[in-house]
Amino acid sequence: MYRHQFLACCFLLVLSVSLNADEYDATSLEALRSGMPDPAIVESHDGSGYYVYTTGHGVKVFHSTDLLSWKAVGRVFSRHVPEWAEKAVPGCDGIWAPDIRYFNGQYYLYYSVSTFGSQRSVIGLAISKSVNPKSPDYGWEDQGLVVESFAEKNDFNAIDPSVFSDSNGKAYLYWGSYWSGIKGIEIDPQTGKPFDGKFEYVALAQRTATGIPTNIEAPFMVKHGALYYLMASWDFCCAGEESTYKVVVGRSKSPLGPFVDTQQRTMDKGGGEVILASDARWRGPGHNSFLQTDKGDYLVHHVYDRQKVEKGRILQIRPVTWTPDGWLKVRSPLKDPLAETRNKERLSPLVGAWTHVVDGKDTYHIFLEASGEISGTAGKSFWNKKGSKLSMRWLDPQAPNGAWIDEVTLSADGKMYYGKNQNGTIIEGSKREKNEIE
Repeated sequence: MYRHQFLACCFLLVLSVSLNADEYDATSLEALRSGMPDPAIVESHDGSGYYVYTTGHGVKVFHSTDLLSWKAVGRVFSRHVPEWAEKAVPGCDGIWAPDIRYFNGQYYLYYSVSTFGSQRSVIGLAISKSVNPKSPDYGWEDQGLVVESFAEKNDFNAIDPSVFSDSNGKAYLYWGSYWSGIKGIEIDPQTGKPFDGKFEYVALAQRTATGIPTNIEAPFMVKHGALYYLMASWDFCCAGEESTYKVVVGRSKSPLGPFVDTQQRTMDKGGGEVILASDARWRGPGHNSFLQTDKGDYLVHHVYDRQKVEKGRILQIRPVTWTPDGWLKVRSPLKDPLAETRNKERLSPLVGAWTHVVDGKDTYHIFLEASGEISGTAGKSFWNKKGSKLSMRWLDPQAPNGAWIDEVTLSADGKMYYGKNQNGTIIEGSKREKNEIE
């Protein structure tokens, strides 16, 4: 179906579209290196702000003072992975899914190294007295191996570590994905590792009662009141608009479970309460951490922006409230009002009514909204400006890769555009006063 035909159709709600698998392949290095995937957040005890640690070469680090504006401030390791981990897992390329907590007067940063689809994985640990690169106490010291897994030996996969320090001084480590699901173990709070000679872990969460290894990963523990809340991510990550990732939770009176949802289903038998999933714009939210502050609680996770999928998995932070009976309610994501203002100012000359001509004969009246949406069409459509280039995406399941994409060039005065779609069809447009087309 050609786009001009699609515009005349009645596809009023398009909630997901097909995407070229090669473009956002979960096994690609681009998926590993883009955006801010698998964010782990911590608030600095010296008042310097917030730090997020993400998947990438050497563990990428970002800093913010307001949870809105973020700046890259370096990496934990100068190598793509520590030398010992590279030897342990041949073929690895980057560090996955770090987690960080502050206890015993220092920061404990856990990380995992693996290869896609492999059960040969390791979890390592680095320690620093500060997370502020400007502090004289800053400096990460690698502590080496914490947990490892072998295909022929273990029923778990040693990735996605998460650490939790309780108010009584005890500490716990959680990890796992696929295979037999999520595991947990009490660790030595001094070393950050399992007690010598004692590796007795507990099975905490899986997707089915039969033990079939299906789509669960990224555990994270938080305490609220007297209860412990285990969060995890279900379904498929890292597939752009097709991502089905979602965040689930269960709670317990013990940091090692059993964890139950609102229906009293235990997470080790496939239970879990969905608290965040995809919507019309935000696709595949998951692999979360959690921030508790004096100002409130926040769920921190990655997600795809359907309007800008090419940016990869981006950071999103959502306020969390608690119901009277003690369950999480995840709210709308934080917005930077200044960024929104700057964006509106940047786009303002283009915002408004346009005459849109396809193939020199099919004419449509559209409106470019400041939000980046295109109104006046039957389906969901979006626009984006980069320099003198204007891109318009018209979502259509019948189109190549799920959307018709017009790539056009703006005139010097910004009142006309000319270009083609991916089939080579000529696209033209001219700015109009709104009252001219009403």
